[in-house]
Amino acid sequence: MSLTTRASLYFTVLLVTAILPVSVFAQPTERNSSLVEQLAQQIALKHQLSEAPDEILSQFVQNPLQLPADKNERMLELFKDAYQNEKLLDDFKAALQQEMEGQYKNEISQWLNREPTQMVTEARQEFYTLQGKRKRVITMYEMDQDQPSDERKELISTLANSSSAAESSVESSVIILRSVIRTLSELSEQRNFSEAQINGIANNFRSQIQAQARRQSSDQLLLMYHNVPAPALEDYANFWQSDAGKWLDKAISQSMQTTYEAASERFLKSVK
Repeated sequence: MSLTTRASLYFTVLLVTAILPVSVFAQPTERNSSLVEQLAQQIALKHQLSEAPDEILSQFVQNPLQLPADKNERMLELFKDAYQNEKLLDDFKAALQQEMEGQYKNEISQWLNREPTQMVTEARQEFYTLQGKRKRVITMYEMDQDQPSDERKELISTLANSSSAAESSVESSVIILRSVIRTLSELSEQRNFSEAQINGIANNFRSQIQAQARRQSSDQLLLMYHNVPAPALEDYANFWQSDAGKWLDKAISQSMQTTYEAASERFLKSVK
């Protein structure tokens, strides 16, 4: 989540202040499980799944609703447990395995093993490593000194627009925010949020970050894929625009939301 999104979330927290069962999945086939494991590893899903919860949590560490210190600490600990990275990854893989019963498994498997795909996904994986995080600083400096060409920007924009990742990120953040507000309402003796108020806060938050989501996605991909050759990126974008790519994009998006809904239920259940 970018600085713009963080700012939107900060103002949403201010608005909150002013207004003052775990999913069960069927057993996957061995082939589906193997394909999902490969997909999750190559596109660095473990790291991506923790981004939205970490950003939401960071806004409530300072106890903006002024809960008693012990209750706020309890809320934070329960949140960390419910949205623990390994639990999110397990939930996501279980959800995606159900989606993988479709007709495009062979195409996806072949695509993952193609050289252009591996060039792109290796850049994704490196981006989230400690070394990759250090390299971001250098890359940002290089991009500031030598701006990417219009052609490069257009290619990255095409890639960003070829999937629903930006929209999915917005909805994921909204799901998580709703769970925090509902939990705060349970724990606070002074503030009780109605469903209408929660919907209003969530919709306001969504509208604030929605407009910037695509641009933020493009900015991140420019940084992430700085050293990836254009032909590999073009090939990667072409897949996501294909029937198999569109199917996979929808499956990933639905699985993401299922994952955060499961974590949200886990979080709320632990408070009651």
